[in-house]
Amino acid sequence: MSRQLPTNYPHLLPEDSLLWNDFLILHEPTHHTFMYDVAVGPGRDPGSDFPDNIRIMALQLSKRRLDVIGIKPDFVQIFELTQSAGLRSAGQAVVYPHLLRVTWQLQTPIVTTIICRNCQDDIMEVMDTFHIEVIVVPTIPRA
Repeated sequence: MSRQLPTNYPHLLPEDSLLWNDFLILHEPTHHTFMYDVAVGPGRDPGSDFPDNIRIMALQLSKRRLDVIGIKPDFVQIFELTQSAGLRSAGQAVVYPHLLRVTWQLQTPIVTTIICRNCQDDIMEVMDTFHIEVIVVPTIPRA
């Protein structure tokens, strides 16, 4: 990949931005576009004890955030980025497709991929069961 990549992305930690760039360099995905920090789900209402402006803000701020969404003509791909894929990223990979489908009212297929530096063995086995791809990306040395 010859283009200059950003050093940071919305919502991503610095180490996850490096992970994403290493993935882009090594795998050269051909998505039409990528979206970052995608809010899905209804959010959580703190309740009627709070003023409406606080409730509205809480609903917006408490929505789940997808790291990266890749758009292709025939499917949408969720990329969950983590340094070490464990129980948390596995749960996100299972739940996020439903939230995205409901929020966007999607009819097209959704594919979920975990991008990580390493993956716990039992998590890899579970992700295979759910047909969720796990891509372990080595660190590319930088000058």
